[in-house]
Amino acid sequence: MYSYSIILIGAWIQVLGAGIVSIGNTLVALEEKGELIDEVGGDLYAIGNAIEATGDSLQAIGRTNLSSGKQEEMLGVLGSWLQAAGNASNVLGGSQALSLDEDEGLSIDIIGGVVQTIGAGFEAQGSSLSKSAYASLITTGLTIQTYALSIETIGLLFIKRKRIKLGEKILALGSYAQTAGAIIAAIGYSKEFQIKF
Repeated sequence: MYSYSIILIGAWIQVLGAGIVSIGNTLVALEEKGELIDEVGGDLYAIGNAIEATGDSLQAIGRTNLSSGKQEEMLGVLGSWLQAAGNASNVLGGSQALSLDEDEGLSIDIIGGVVQTIGAGFEAQGSSLSKSAYASLITTGLTIQTYALSIETIGLLFIKRKRIKLGEKILALGSYAQTAGAIIAAIGYSKEFQIKF
């Protein structure tokens, strides 16, 4: 029960982080904005990704504790750790883009987005192989996150190529889709928890 509780708590922490990232990206994408709004939006982006990294790490720890070596379990563990690593890169890249070297920060952020996308894909694949009652709901949420993270990464690429306004809007759209996917997956984990305990 303890390990599954960690997975469940991690899933809802990830939802919180994704929601904060969405708000930050929306502030940055606003048409009428100033330096303060950009700074607050950037800070929320970094904070939200740090919270997501915490949630993903908790899920990885819980999955590792529960794992009996099955393929779907190992994919879930690997995916969770990759998502946490991607989030950590997003924090580093986002912070660096704000305060030091914007171009290098964006490059780190893009790498983080790619790693996070791969992680979500592994988690979705692992969940799709599971025989648990709400595996399809969890898989749907994780699949939405995979596509959403791809969209966010595309937004970052547009920003790096100096198509900033379009990139910011794409990034905000992707972050809301990721939040939706995280919510769906967390609901699935909650329902699984209710059945098991």
